[in-house]
Amino acid sequence: MSSRPLPKITMTLLVRNEADILEENIRFHHAMGVDSFIVMDNLSTDDTPDLLARLGVEFDIEVLRQEDDDYAQGTWVTEMARRAARERGADWVINNDADEFWLPEQGTLRDLLASLPPETAVLSVARHNAVVTAPADAPLEGRSHPRQTVVFEAQSRNATGQPLPGKVLHRASLEVTVAQGNHAVSALDGAVEEAGTRLRILHFPYRSLAHYKDKIRLGGAAYARNTTLPVGVGATWRTHYSALAGGAGLDQFWAELTQTPEEVTIGQYVGDLFACDTLRAFFAAPAALDVARAHLLTRSAELVRDFATSQAHFISRAGRDLRWHRPMYYNLRFAVASAEAHLERLTALVQGREARALCRSFAELRDVFSLFPRNGSLRDFLAVLLEQSCPEAVARLRADCAGKRVILHTSCRPRFNASAETVASFAPLEGAYHHIILYGAEGSPSEAQTPLGFDYDGRFLKVPAPDNYEGLHRKLFYAYLLFDLLTTPELVVKIDDNILMQDAPAFAACLDRVAAAKVACAGRRVGGERHDGQWHGWHIGKCADPLIETRGYQYPLPRDYAAGGHGYVLGPEGLRACGYMYLAMQAFFAMPAVGLEDACVGHALYAQNMELMDLSDPDNLLALPGLTTKESLRRDRAWRAVMGDPGDLG
Repeated sequence: MSSRPLPKITMTLLVRNEADILEENIRFHHAMGVDSFIVMDNLSTDDTPDLLARLGVEFDIEVLRQEDDDYAQGTWVTEMARRAARERGADWVINNDADEFWLPEQGTLRDLLASLPPETAVLSVARHNAVVTAPADAPLEGRSHPRQTVVFEAQSRNATGQPLPGKVLHRASLEVTVAQGNHAVSALDGAVEEAGTRLRILHFPYRSLAHYKDKIRLGGAAYARNTTLPVGVGATWRTHYSALAGGAGLDQFWAELTQTPEEVTIGQYVGDLFACDTLRAFFAAPAALDVARAHLLTRSAELVRDFATSQAHFISRAGRDLRWHRPMYYNLRFAVASAEAHLERLTALVQGREARALCRSFAELRDVFSLFPRNGSLRDFLAVLLEQSCPEAVARLRADCAGKRVILHTSCRPRFNASAETVASFAPLEGAYHHIILYGAEGSPSEAQTPLGFDYDGRFLKVPAPDNYEGLHRKLFYAYLLFDLLTTPELVVKIDDNILMQDAPAFAACLDRVAAAKVACAGRRVGGERHDGQWHGWHIGKCADPLIETRGYQYPLPRDYAAGGHGYVLGPEGLRACGYMYLAMQAFFAMPAVGLEDACVGHALYAQNMELMDLSDPDNLLALPGLTTKESLRRDRAWRAVMGDPGDLG
């Protein structure tokens, strides 16, 4: 008895700024039997285009660009569905969203579709929203993500309280028409069958409050521009967009949506919620870490072997009677000792340990790196550890920063209001900019206690470094390491919370010059010819540690560097230099001394033989061009209040 041939499946995806979940969607559905993907990118400004290009090397993905901004979803998805039949040779088409995961009860999607009778043309599938969880005292921090969430609603409703409509998959057809929302299709011959328990969709519409607000802001505006759809279509988008536009916000909605662990337990017992660990188990994939671990150790062994061999060949080429007069004759075993110790310690440290345990051993990994810092594969491995231990934060950081000019507002918990005022002043700035407020951990964790990991919600970046003045260099260099390991910003601009935007065009033009020059670092050049000629008390009155208040700078200061208080710019190479310094020179950051973060950047550039681009402006020596200080602005306003506008003095 011959078995029915397995069908060919094409999945369509209409996406906009979905980099935090898109790769998971494509990888999972490919594993479930989807042969090819047609992805229409509608004006994404995050890392989505780069992500699709990278995944296209591994999977069969056709990428279409949609430049309209009126969310004519039905028209666009219909185009993709017909394209799947016409050009991809599909037997079945799944019109999907990036936040939906189609999970068969048994086997794969291909197995399920092969079992359907010939008269079935459409399969209707229920959706189950992922439960958003958070502690009772932090409801706005609620999260869900396929890598983490295991609890879902048995009977879901949409954001306006109506039953959540299901989705359909259908046989491929050149005449099919897909309705807005992908909830129904028409112009197909055959029966519509309910999937029941054979197939369900796990839905992740609420991944974080920041992401949801961005989604509503873009989608709601697009619906408002669409003059062809009835006003009842897209009701959730329209309702929440009105709340955002009217200033009411969505915080109350999010707080009501979020469930505490206790509420989740109750919901499971009464049957309102159910647990499903399939997605988390799929992505937990120790295989991903195992592959990275194997690559790390293989590549590290190659690098150590090549290094030792090159040093041995260097001395072996000299005749025996000449070798005795060459330093390498006596020093070879010392020259390669650190590389060999690096490989031995690295192998012992990473073998058999899971990602979180390795993240807790960050200090040991830094020590190992310092033995043989030319091993760049260890840096790549650290990125994998971060992906495994904090996937949502990593995805969000990548989506927000890739290709952008990131304005990094250096702050601490007591000064969030001051940073918010600074961020607000940048509102006139137009273009691909993203603002992040950086702060540290409570207390003063030592370098030996500092783990690998971070929190990021789209606005605030929290790193496990001290949140005090004497730890400022540690806080900033940790952030620079994250940018270097995880994403590709065009530029990072470090700004203090006493800075305000004064002239947006001048500031943008300044950054244009820096970007065009492709420099590692740019800022107002400061420094001195000798260590004793530089100021040694800038930190006094600012430090939490009274001992440090009694000391000057007990390490060499660079001859020139970019003044931190004025704002400076780091390009990709500058970020890499800072990341390298933080990893390779742990003892420097562990010194019980105040760390001038801008001087440390100067040291990082010097160590990599990089030059500083001087942005000094004789008309404004207190900030980057286009910026001013709050103190200067207050002084000018007070002076004008007394003396009048200088232009009025005739």
